[in-house]
Amino acid sequence: MDPSPSCPRCQAPRGPGPECPRCGVIYAKADARAAREAATKQAAPPAEAVAPTPEEPFLVDPAWLVRPGELRSDVLPQATPDWDAGADEAAYERKLHMWVIPVVLLVSYGAVEGPLGFVVRLFTMPLHELGHAVSGWLCGIVAIPTLWKTLNLGRSYLAAALAAAGLGFWVFRAWKARRWNHVAAGGGLLFVQLVGTLFLSWPSAMVVFSFGGDAGMMLLGTALMTTMYARPGSYLHEHGLRWGFVVIGGTSFMDGFLTWWRARTDFAEIPFGQNEGVGLSDASRLVDEHGWDEGALIRRYVALGVACLVFLAVLYTVKLVQGRRRLTPPRQTAT
Repeated sequence: MDPSPSCPRCQAPRGPGPECPRCGVIYAKADARAAREAATKQAAPPAEAVAPTPEEPFLVDPAWLVRPGELRSDVLPQATPDWDAGADEAAYERKLHMWVIPVVLLVSYGAVEGPLGFVVRLFTMPLHELGHAVSGWLCGIVAIPTLWKTLNLGRSYLAAALAAAGLGFWVFRAWKARRWNHVAAGGGLLFVQLVGTLFLSWPSAMVVFSFGGDAGMMLLGTALMTTMYARPGSYLHEHGLRWGFVVIGGTSFMDGFLTWWRARTDFAEIPFGQNEGVGLSDASRLVDEHGWDEGALIRRYVALGVACLVFLAVLYTVKLVQGRRRLTPPRQTAT
């Protein structure tokens, strides 16, 4: 084999010497390597073409080709029960209905009766003042609640008309939504406001205003505890407001109720006296200014508190029964 006229490595023209002047390779070694590679290519047998392996045909069970209604039971997959999110939610709500209010009342009792009961009073006082204000509004009184005192600005029939319009709008909206419990509550308040504004004298209205402090704590506290039964999907339910309301309601109710429950056996528990910057306490006003005796004062507050507890017990039972019915599958009647 004659040497190539060019360098086997860089393809530059061969020089007169034994090395390539461009890349420095020795021509003899490069020619020998090229000869070996050419001989190897000639000796290698041609690659044989590999025939493709035929794929196995996809086998179909003839039972799959029948109509859906004619499938045999032996070829159907094992059925699994569907997940019922509504049933899970109902079971969870029933557990809440069973435990939350009793636990809140028990914890509130311990908090009010404990050594830090005066601290609890700091958090329940706004509901006490709101009780004064609501009592005044139902009697046509312009009342502005603050943290420690409710301002009494006297009667105003214009303010009473605005309050009645607000209650009427609430009843109308509830009636359109077919929420009959709201219709009953709003209609009842509207009737009480009509009687309190038009038929109660000013001294009688002031009795209601003074009595409405601790009475409002118990009534409003009970109302807040009932928010635990808020309708699923409602604003109170979806945003978790009912949790805060039930705690505030439980402590406020227990604070007001235990004061008068203890006074049954010890008249020294009656909150007589004068509050700094406010004047006579509610109990002193009712006894000294409006002529109530201590026994009647205690009986009326205790009776109101017991009525709230009875209402809660009835509502508690009704909601548990309703929750059980939601979880019980309907019976299938034999044909």
